[in-house]
Amino acid sequence: MSAGLQDLDHVYIELTVKCNLVCTFCDNSMRNLYRDIPPERFREIVDQLKPGTRIGLHGLGEPTLHKKIVELIGYAKQKGMYVYFNSNHTVTREEQMQGFVDNELDELRISMSAGSREAFLGYAGKDLFDELLARARRMVEIRGDKQKPLLRAIFVLTNENFRDLPTVAKNAESIGFDELQVQALLDWGKDGVVDGKYGDLGSPYAENIDAVRAVVAETIAAKRRIRIVLPAFVQDGVPPPREPGGCQWPFNAMWITSDGHVTPCCNLHDPRQISLGDAFENRIEDIWHGQQYSEFRSDYRADKVDACRSCPVHYGQFKTYTYSYEEE
Repeated sequence: MSAGLQDLDHVYIELTVKCNLVCTFCDNSMRNLYRDIPPERFREIVDQLKPGTRIGLHGLGEPTLHKKIVELIGYAKQKGMYVYFNSNHTVTREEQMQGFVDNELDELRISMSAGSREAFLGYAGKDLFDELLARARRMVEIRGDKQKPLLRAIFVLTNENFRDLPTVAKNAESIGFDELQVQALLDWGKDGVVDGKYGDLGSPYAENIDAVRAVVAETIAAKRRIRIVLPAFVQDGVPPPREPGGCQWPFNAMWITSDGHVTPCCNLHDPRQISLGDAFENRIEDIWHGQQYSEFRSDYRADKVDACRSCPVHYGQFKTYTYSYEEE
């Protein structure tokens, strides 16, 4: 590990692009586009990072479909990393769940964006709602009274599912999750672009924003043990448009695809669109401080990256979470 990576705090190492679901809010066009990450390549990348780096093991695919996921978690944890990942948790095996606990995975984020079998089938394309709930309960049982992993349910808020939020909160609490995070749908601002800028985060829900806020208010009004994490706009009102340059990805985070391409972020994840280097062939430090990354940062600062200009993160209007819950 080199001092040259002291400002690289977040690294997403995509384990696979394979997935057993076809969720409507995912980029399904890239399924099976390239291979799973080889374990030896994963270890080579981790060896270059500073201890304490936050490593996300998710990408376009379902991480638990990587046969060596428990081994890779264990390796990263032995190197002093903070490790977490998102999962649809519908195919997670018993031995994997035990491995998450044994290796002290820091966070397991389980997607729960539906309150019924019908709603789950509608967005995921598979009738696996009951399997999701059963495996989530089993994960809580296996963790027992241990502190890790933190178990967080993720609810991606859409115009189609927002009325399911109270049911999802009730389910998450009864199962034993620690947190429920309500995540805004990142639609790249296509419906909210005004003169090349993302108008406001509320645009994906513009027609339903009052109803969305009413459902959110109903959800957080119920006194629950579970912590509920909200994007600020659904509680505090749509934030006014901000100046560009609010994204920190170019300066403290990196996305590495499972075939080694380094891309700027989770939204610019397609290496066919942009690749800043090959992590299998070059040192992470050389890529991070290389000409391509430097030019990308300069273009970003100058507001010249078209893809960024249509993204709400660029205006500081996406990952603005606040905790809204009452302690008992």
